[in-house]
Amino acid sequence: MLRRTIASALLLILLLPAISVFARDSVVRKIIDGNTVQLESGEIIRYIGVAAPVINKKEGPEFYARQAVSFNKKLVFMKKVRLEFDAKRKDEAGNMLAYVFVKKTLVNAELIRNGCARAEVTPPNLRYKDLLLNAQKRAMAEDKGIWAEKKRDTEKYYVGNKRASTFHRPSCKAVEKIPDKARIVFHNRSDAIKIGYVPCKICKP
Repeated sequence: MLRRTIASALLLILLLPAISVFARDSVVRKIIDGNTVQLESGEIIRYIGVAAPVINKKEGPEFYARQAVSFNKKLVFMKKVRLEFDAKRKDEAGNMLAYVFVKKTLVNAELIRNGCARAEVTPPNLRYKDLLLNAQKRAMAEDKGIWAEKKRDTEKYYVGNKRASTFHRPSCKAVEKIPDKARIVFHNRSDAIKIGYVPCKICKP
């Protein structure tokens, strides 16, 4: 019995370094984009399995890029996070790859579930493959975030608000409040989305 106890204790001691490498806690000090953050240590963390729309300085932001950054900030900024690592630890740029948890919430999946990013699951990092893909199916079914870009036109035209970068159905009550100088008409959803406008959350065009 004593030998078994000693052996178990030794095994636990040997495993502790591996466990600490597999997962560790830190605080997020900076939001870089929709799927990348900087820790208090200065390390750059990119979320595994998450492909968020990009804010390109020259060409302008991709559809829903600003919203993705904002939602990422809401989830993790200045919060204690737990990092879990998979088989591949760094990307080609040398950034660390991780699954990021805030308490029990997997941030990677939460971004995808809310339409702020696509699931980009590639070997060898497959630990949460099913969870990420299921989150994407749900977002697609509900036309959330980036998936709203794929919806068909149901109106002859749409009305945009230049000040808010949103577009609406002509019948939306919000349209009445848009000043003439801030109003822009789009013949289809695609034209609005291409220049960074997002659908109204009320009328859901």
